[in-house]
Amino acid sequence: MRRVLALTAAATITAASFAACGGGSADTEEVGARKAACNNAPDFALAAYRPTAANGATDDYRCFLLDPKLTEDAYATSARIVPRARSIVHHVILFRISANALSEAKRLDGASSGVGWSCFGGIGVRSDSGQLDNGSWISAWAPGWGAGRFPDGTGVALAKGDLVVMQVHYNLLNGRAPDRSQAVFTLAPPSGLKSIDTVLLPAPVELACVKGERGRLCNRDAAIADLGRKYGAAASFAPTALLAFCGHDAVKPKPSTTSTCNRTVRSPATIHIVGGHMHLLGKSIRVELNPGTASARVLLDIPRWDFHWQNAYSLEEPVEAKAGDVLRVTCRYDPARRRHGMHGIPKTPRYVLWGEGTTDEMCLGIAQVTRG
Repeated sequence: MRRVLALTAAATITAASFAACGGGSADTEEVGARKAACNNAPDFALAAYRPTAANGATDDYRCFLLDPKLTEDAYATSARIVPRARSIVHHVILFRISANALSEAKRLDGASSGVGWSCFGGIGVRSDSGQLDNGSWISAWAPGWGAGRFPDGTGVALAKGDLVVMQVHYNLLNGRAPDRSQAVFTLAPPSGLKSIDTVLLPAPVELACVKGERGRLCNRDAAIADLGRKYGAAASFAPTALLAFCGHDAVKPKPSTTSTCNRTVRSPATIHIVGGHMHLLGKSIRVELNPGTASARVLLDIPRWDFHWQNAYSLEEPVEAKAGDVLRVTCRYDPARRRHGMHGIPKTPRYVLWGEGTTDEMCLGIAQVTRG
């Protein structure tokens, strides 16, 4: 038997909103009824969260602790995220953490004013959230994202007592409205299901000021210091770490409007879903398997990137990747878009790097796979 849980972002560990909302089939009529039931689920959250920013930043990362109250092992066969304040929600990521991390999460929650805690860069709780080949991601949402249902016969494994951390990135360029975003899970017994893992494919971003632009932040060192001022020391280290990770020159980095990174597949995997993520200066993103070889496959190709219409795409036929195969992500950017100031892009010239803010940039490929 499947069951559906609806958890609000403003919930605490002692006041999680959840409701059993029906079965888990893909029947359109049943899904519609289940959505209506979940949207009308009783809400026992204490209060909505109103995002804020400090140190001249225009972004807020907030983590919320959710408790699905798992009394036995289960698989999440879908994880639908419902952002309530859509105008300011940049993205949402759901992470699983073990019951052993409960005290750590409660300490962070209790030490912060208001509901949840600040969490730039990571969720601040011991988990696999920093792993790139098999992290603790459950699901994610960005503008344009779909329903969050995993391929038939698969799901994200959740152990008895596991908890969920919902990390919400708020873009305050569009205001500071209160938010009570929600995550809706369909849970099923583990029998007969395969675990689906999320593989992250980041690449460094090094975008110099364009010809004719002048300003203090056109200096790379000044731009890195600005990242640290706004988001903390880890943010200022990330650009160099990504260069080294991807085999680029981290000592004398070369700016480029194209970012790329190759990753070697460590063990056999079946690729089911592929997505990408960039910010406001992005032009295109592409994810490939074994590029430049006879067995090359294009897994994702978005030639005209639109930040306001992102998605993860299910492949028509899953693709097998062998140990030793290469996954490549390639992103292209247009820093000159800054001159137009559209979609909240600040016109202030600066050297743009990988960063947490909406006005920074990212190059991230995402693949969801089963193993073996």
